[in-house]
Amino acid sequence: MNINQVREELHKLIDEIDDLYVLNGLYRNLAAEKRHKAEYDKEQAEKNAKSTTRRTKRGN
Repeated sequence: MNINQVREELHKLIDEIDDLYVLNGLYRNLAAEKRHKAEYDKEQAEKNAKSTTRRTKRGN
């Protein structure tokens, strides 16, 4: 391999590593969004359950 071929392979490897970092970042963001949505949905369900309980008690 001459220096130009080595340089070309090095650039390809660097591009692949960059792609992996980007994909890893996207994965982390999606995982965090999923976790936040699950927490939000759980909080909303708890609030709805509490308000339903309050309405039921007031109606009796």
